[in-house]
Amino acid sequence: MKINNKPVHKSEFEYLYHKNNSQQLQPQSLDEYVDMFVNYKLKVADAEAAGLDTTASFRDEFNRFRFELAEPYLKETAVIDSLVEAAYKHFTDQRYVRHIMLPMAPEPDIMKENSQRADSLRNALINGTADWDASASKFSVDRGSANKGGIMGWMPQGRYPYAFEDMVYQTQPGQISPVVNSGYGFHIIRVDSIKPNPGEVHAQHILKLTQNLDSAAAEAVAFQIDSLYKVVTQPGVDFADVAKRESQDPGSASKGGDLGWFGTGIMIKPFEDASFALADGEISKPIKTRYGYHIIKRLESRGVAPLEEMRPRIERQIQNDERAGIPLQAKTDRLIKQYNAKIDESAFKKLEKLIGADYDSTDVAALSASNITIYKIGKTKVPVKDIMSMMPITADTTTYNALRTIRQVAQRSMQQRLVEAERDELLKTNAEYRNLVGEYRDGILLFARASELVWDRPSSDPEALEKYFAEHKSEYHWDKPKFKGFIIMTKNDSTLNAARVYTDSLTTAGTQLSPSEFVKNIRQHFGRDIKVERVIAGKGDNAITDFLAFGAPKPEDNPSGWNFYYTYSGKIIEQPEEAADVRSQVTTDFQNMLEKQWIADLRAKYPVTIDQNVLKTVK
Repeated sequence: MKINNKPVHKSEFEYLYHKNNSQQLQPQSLDEYVDMFVNYKLKVADAEAAGLDTTASFRDEFNRFRFELAEPYLKETAVIDSLVEAAYKHFTDQRYVRHIMLPMAPEPDIMKENSQRADSLRNALINGTADWDASASKFSVDRGSANKGGIMGWMPQGRYPYAFEDMVYQTQPGQISPVVNSGYGFHIIRVDSIKPNPGEVHAQHILKLTQNLDSAAAEAVAFQIDSLYKVVTQPGVDFADVAKRESQDPGSASKGGDLGWFGTGIMIKPFEDASFALADGEISKPIKTRYGYHIIKRLESRGVAPLEEMRPRIERQIQNDERAGIPLQAKTDRLIKQYNAKIDESAFKKLEKLIGADYDSTDVAALSASNITIYKIGKTKVPVKDIMSMMPITADTTTYNALRTIRQVAQRSMQQRLVEAERDELLKTNAEYRNLVGEYRDGILLFARASELVWDRPSSDPEALEKYFAEHKSEYHWDKPKFKGFIIMTKNDSTLNAARVYTDSLTTAGTQLSPSEFVKNIRQHFGRDIKVERVIAGKGDNAITDFLAFGAPKPEDNPSGWNFYYTYSGKIIEQPEEAADVRSQVTTDFQNMLEKQWIADLRAKYPVTIDQNVLKTVK
């Protein structure tokens, strides 16, 4: 079809037709959908005719959506799969780990020095000229393990930086790893032993705390936990019910002591050992930890879940650690080869001459006007002036540092251009992405135009709403009279009397305020000491209104304290007098009228042609 002479392709129509029907309880026929689709496209055409697609706000919103929609297509799925599979292999066994951690440093020279020191220490450990435990105590900055021979214990998966975890699984038992930079420090890792992964257990527990108690109090707690053990091991006793009443673990007591599923390396060691030693359904004798005494009930157990079940969890971990950029970087590397993109190395000698001895604001101005080519994409040359807007604002620095920053910015700029070129290519080659982008684009435009002409009109043009109500007044009626006015509430007599004096003064002076102005004024005058509600209520709708307007008994006092009230500017009316009296209903009707009117105008304004032969081929 063509809408206002703009072509709509069968692929786009089919995409939206099938998507719409998949979301409907009652699928639409093709003819029904055609009519709705034409109206949809006419509204978009009207938004374009109004120039909404040229505004800065539209471009910003649309580009944000376009970039987000493209992201899944710009990742190398094979790379993601390989990362997931590599991470999953770590779940097959568990490793007992020790490490020695040397510190990081912000200064490059000290970083290099610490890295070299770690390499030297590793060599000494391998050669036997250094003792592991003594070296851990002397050099390791991990204070939690340094004085324990660097022992971290059985390492849980996904709990440490991936570079560290991956090196653990590359290191054979009894071996010492190469130095690895985790982003938090330089690590020398030793794997002492390996065992099959026992999977996870699901358990409940009851905790009685002994922390900070003297010996007599702790002994009393031990007596309590023994008594509880006798209780929960009696036939028919509900462990969860006892845990709710007796456990002092604030995180699990309300859930009947339920701790959910957990693997090794998560709980404190005596608790973990007891949990994994139990049989399903078995209850432990009291276990002592540094927190106090526990009674554990193991509910069930399971081995390592299959890869497909674990995939969402592993993918979330990948997205939140140092692996997150690998799929996109792989895509970028491929694009660099595909588009023959490269930094122009010859530019840096020219830039060094242009900058001179030091880099300052004068050089910024010179570079911002320079046509020296900094990188190429195919035959396209990008001058240094085109990347200067991306350069960080820095104080005076050396020429060396400036050139290094220019190189980094040039690489980033080149990658951005390549990704943008790939997005453009996706629009040509990937129908799914093209249809998604088109749907979001049209949706943004339609929403903006419909808000302006239909949805926001009742609030932006109250006169038009009132006129509509006057013309259709006979269509709005009640089956009983209603009180219309303000109810003013206070928490004491004195404030109530002061409010009466104030509102009486408005009446005496003949002050005419709109409802919103009145509410604003009285709230400014009395602040939080007063509550004002504009009501339209029939008899039986509201206890306070029934009392004030319809002679019913006074309601019982409310615990909130707003128990002093009177009416202002109130009266009983038989039928609605203005749009505000039936705002919700009249607003909806007004908007429906505007919508129908808008579509009729569009049908008359913009030409629509449909190729019926092509339409018949839609599946």
